[in-house]
Amino acid sequence: MTKRTGGMYYPKTSYKTSRHCVAYLDLLGGKNIILNDNKSEHLNKINMIFEDALRESKMFAHGIFVKIFSDNILLAVPTDDDNRKQNIEKIIVLVRNIVQEMADYEYLIRGALTEGDFFHNDIIVYGKALIEAVEMEEEYALYPRVIVKKEIYELLPQYFYECADGWHSVNHYILGFAFDSFNFKTTLLKQLTNNKDNIKVRQKIMSAITDFNFINDISRKAGYIDCQIITRKEIENAIK
Repeated sequence: MTKRTGGMYYPKTSYKTSRHCVAYLDLLGGKNIILNDNKSEHLNKINMIFEDALRESKMFAHGIFVKIFSDNILLAVPTDDDNRKQNIEKIIVLVRNIVQEMADYEYLIRGALTEGDFFHNDIIVYGKALIEAVEMEEEYALYPRVIVKKEIYELLPQYFYECADGWHSVNHYILGFAFDSFNFKTTLLKQLTNNKDNIKVRQKIMSAITDFNFINDISRKAGYIDCQIITRKEIENAIK
């Protein structure tokens, strides 16, 4: 590579970060899925899922930057103007739709949603918000859920539920349709069966089941009779 010298040594660009809401999502077990995808079946299935999710969310996704690499998804939207609340709501709805669409095809998502300085172009994704979102996903999300910073929860609390460890997560268990809740239940049980010999992954799925039952039990008590619950017997059957 040619090294710049003289006046060319200094950058000619004047890029700057600006305030964005950033979501970083990770496919549970993505590494193993990719390593064992000999016929590119999952590559094409995941591509189809994202095409569907983005198309179905078109009215919400306008203006959102999307970058998919390997088993990770990055979403970002500017929040440095009067449309801050509206834009954050867009990205929450898109995240919720992606998580639900993935669950319909038996994939589970873990991730984080934050707000801060961020920059992107066709080559670079950069900024404190990206680093924070990745760290939140890796260190605190722990199991299939999308956690958010307190400031985002307080802005739009109707989209979240509080987890047992104090984090708030995007509520993708209940989307207003019993069918969606049933599909998510089916996915959790199938993933539990598929990973019954992998203690680490099984623990993550059990934590997700705890959240699923918690939020659905609240909805049942509020009068939503079609909400799903995963019973102890169903768990035992899944891992036997």
